[in-house]
Parts: sequence; C-alpha cells; structure tokens
Amino acid sequence: MPRHSPEERVIIFVESTQDATRIVDLVSSLGIEGVPCADYSELCDQIENGVAVIILSEVSVISDSGSRLASLLHAQSPWSTIPTILIPEDSTSTDELAEDLRLGVTTLERPVHMRTLWTVLRIALEARRNQYIVRDLLQERGALIVQLRHEADMKNEFLATLAHELRNPLAPIRTGLEVLRRAPPGDPVTRTLDMMERQVTHLVRLIDDLLDVSRITRGKLELRKQKVPLSLLLSNAVESSRPLVDAGKHTLTISEPDEVITLNVDPTRIAQVISNLLNNAAKYTPKGGAIALTARHKDDTIQIEVKDNGIGLSPEMLTKVFDMFSQVEPSMTRSQGGLGIGLTLARRLAEMHNGTVEALSAGPGSGSTFTVTLPCDEQCHPKPPNGRPGPHNQPAAHGQSHRVLIVDDQLDIVQSLQNLLSLLGHSTVTASNGPDALQAAKDFKPELIFLDIGLPGMTGYEVARNLRALETIPKPRLIAITGWGDAHHVSLAQEAGFDQHLTKPVDPLEIERILQSLEEPIQPYDAHEDFPASGAQSPS
Repeated sequence: MPRHSPEERVIIFVESTQDATRIVDLVSSLGIEGVPCADYSELCDQIENGVAVIILSEVSVISDSGSRLASLLHAQSPWSTIPTILIPEDSTSTDELAEDLRLGVTTLERPVHMRTLWTVLRIALEARRNQYIVRDLLQERGALIVQLRHEADMKNEFLATLAHELRNPLAPIRTGLEVLRRAPPGDPVTRTLDMMERQVTHLVRLIDDLLDVSRITRGKLELRKQKVPLSLLLSNAVESSRPLVDAGKHTLTISEPDEVITLNVDPTRIAQVISNLLNNAAKYTPKGGAIALTARHKDDTIQIEVKDNGIGLSPEMLTKVFDMFSQVEPSMTRSQGGLGIGLTLARRLAEMHNGTVEALSAGPGSGSTFTVTLPCDEQCHPKPPNGRPGPHNQPAAHGQSHRVLIVDDQLDIVQSLQNLLSLLGHSTVTASNGPDALQAAKDFKPELIFLDIGLPGMTGYEVARNLRALETIPKPRLIAITGWGDAHHVSLAQEAGFDQHLTKPVDPLEIERILQSLEEPIQPYDAHEDFPASGAQSPS
C-alpha cells in the first residue's frame, strides 16, 4: 500500500476491534489510509501528527473539556476544523456535546449502515481537502505579504541610496557655483551661473521629494510644529517657487486676509505643500500665464488656493492627479522636469496636519484650482500698518579669519570647499581619511572641522570620537557633512560628538553662518532633527 501523507489519514478509535477492521477496509476503498488506535494516548499522538478525519465511538474522550483530545480540537489553526464522526453507543450522551465543540462534528446513530458511513466519510474528506486549500492560500498570501514588504523595503532603501549618491556630485557643483559667483562679474559668467544654479536647485528638489516619499511610506516623517504667521508661510513658498514662475513668464498675484493669522504647523512642510502647488501651476500653464495664490479665513479653517489658466484637468485626471507618479501629459511633464510626486506629497503632508488638498477644473484648457484646507485654532488679530514682516538680514560675507580642517575622500568636494573658504579669508588644511584627519587636528589645531561620514577604512563617526578624545583646548567645532540625512544618522552624529549635521549639497550661506557663529557658545542640537538641522534644504 502506498504511504499516505499524515494529513490524508483517517484516525479510528472504536471499542470493537471488528468494527475498527471494517472501517479501515471502508476507508481503504476510498484510497485513504485508515489508522486504528489501540488506546486514548495513541489516538492523541496520531492526531498531533496530522489527520484528515477522526472516527470515534466513545463520546467521553471529548466531552471532558479539560482532556487532551478536547484541547487538541480547540487549539487548531483558524483555517482548520477537523471533521469528526461520532458513533456513540448512547446517542443521548451527545445532546450537549455540540455546544462544547467547534463545528465539524457529525453524529451517526446505531446501527450504522456502511453505505451511510461511506457517504458521510466522503463528505468529511472533501471538507477537509477544502480546508487544506484555504490553508495553502493563506500561506501563499502570507508569503506574498512578506515578499511585498521586502520589495517595499528594498525600494525605500534604493530611494535613500539613490538620493545619497546624487548628493555627492552636487556638493562640489554647488560650492563651485559660489566660488565662480565671487569671481569678477561678466555677462556670460552671470548667465551661466544662473543656469547652473537653477539646475542644481532642481536636482536638490528632486532628491528631497524622493526622500520625503520614502519617509512618508515608512511612517518616518515627523512634523515639527510651531506657531507660524500665515503670511510667512506664503512668502516662503513663493520664494521657493519664484524661479519656476519667472522662467515661465507667468504673472503671480497674491491675496491674503486683512488679519494676522497664526497656524500651528510644521512651517517647512506647509511651505512645501504650497510651493508644490505653485510649481505644478507653473509647469502646466503655457508661457505668460496667470497664477493666483489666495488665502482666506473660513470658519475654523484656513483655505489656501492656487488657481491657474493652464491646460486644465479632465474628469478622469481629477480622480488620479494625486496618485503617485501620476502625469497629466507625459510629454509636457518630461519637458518641465519632475517625478510626478509633487501633488502626492502635498496631499500627504496636508493630511498629516489634519488638512486636505482638493483639485477642481472645468476640463482641458480651462485651468485648474487646487485648494489646501488647514485647521485654524489660533486667534486672529488686525494686521499692522506695514503688513507682513520684512526679509531676514543675510549674514555678512566676511568676518574673522578661522582655521578650518576639511575631511572628505572626494577630491572635488574638498577642493571646492577649500576654494570657498579661502575666498572668505579662512585658513584651511585638508585630509582624505581618518588617520590623516587626526594628525592634521593635532598639528593644525583647527577651530572648525567639516568631516565627511563615509570615509574609507575609518568612518567619520570613529574620527569624531577620536577627535573628542584629544586633549585640545578649546575643542574644535565638529560639523558632519554627509549624503545621509534621516533621523537615525543625525542621532548617530550626535552620539559620536558632532555639534551639527549638514546634508549634501550644503548651501554656501550655511557655511558662512557656521563660520560667523564660532565666537558664539555651541548650542546643543536635537537628536531628532532631520533636514532642518542643516538649514540648507529647500522646502520642496
């Protein structure tokens, strides 16, 4: 007889050896293995090894809720209910049994005709096979979920790595731009610089969008809320989107309430929401178009509306425009640049603030209107005579000369940063690895060290710990410069002894601010800071 799987067996425990033999023969006629059990212990052992159907004659072995068999039947997997056929000597003993057991118990009164038992057994076997199908489907589903989660993790890791790798070539380009900008002025040089700066800014924006998508997908994006004037949020968003608006020769009109409105929001993220909507309007409006940014106070909310007279949206696109990587007109999207995630980010960020973003359009060629609605719990006050506050003063270009050590294994980054610092009047020494950096720190005694994290052999974290262990007075200020900008790496930098964490490509103005702050006491920075710790990120 071929060996059957334990899951296909019929376990038999009846008081009569003759009855057991007849049932085994009946089971064999169905191509199934019948396993008679000599005692209660063997019955439980066989069930634990796998079973398709159980045939019992003694009700007492399962009527005891504390028995081993009852425990086995109640402890089955959610998909499993072992079909059990009872052939009791006294049918009255089974009246209350159904209430104590899971479904799947069939009771046959004596005398039992073998044809009846054969029919019931076939039905029970078919039911058990269906349960196995459900089990296999659940296992496949579980494996698929694991695979999808793994693929999602791989995608997020890819996005983070891609962003990190893109930042390295951007760093020397951005610093080199500032060096060229300080060279003798000339029309061709100025136009070239403006073009390069626009492209670098665009690349930085793409990278930030990629990282934001990754963070939101993993639930890692944290809001840093504070009370911020609505007018400041609008001006920051307009400032970020102005290059794209101007490039399209669009007319931008701004209208806001005649009262001071303060919102409790993450200012960087809400400015990013508004900026993304403005960028979208600028991209999908033909040259010389009109864009209107309007903010209004309505009940307990603030509505921020971006309206354009651009290409508009079809009814179908109105339902898809916020989907990830959605493109209204692929050829136009490619020509304007972008990843098709700006509107997705805008809606997700608004929802994280308990707000909404909605799109309206009368159809293709009729323009579009995007409205952000945010809760407003703050009191409103009349606006002062001069309206919104003026721009912040920019730091001076030059100050006291300082000794600066630059540590990075990428020559272009080192040279561009060294050129910038030399133009600013500071003394510099460079190193490309950890041991050289430690020796330079001993010999040069720098006041400030810009230290890359991804160094060969000895990481920037290890170098920082060794630098902090040196008995130098005063201690140099340590600035981490890296392509990794998530909260985990910021926390690692703090634990290693860094005073600040900057993400590549670093804004040259941030370099100047750090140099000018050397005379000020070092402020401890928050281990949970992310990109805002650098002070160099655009809001989009």
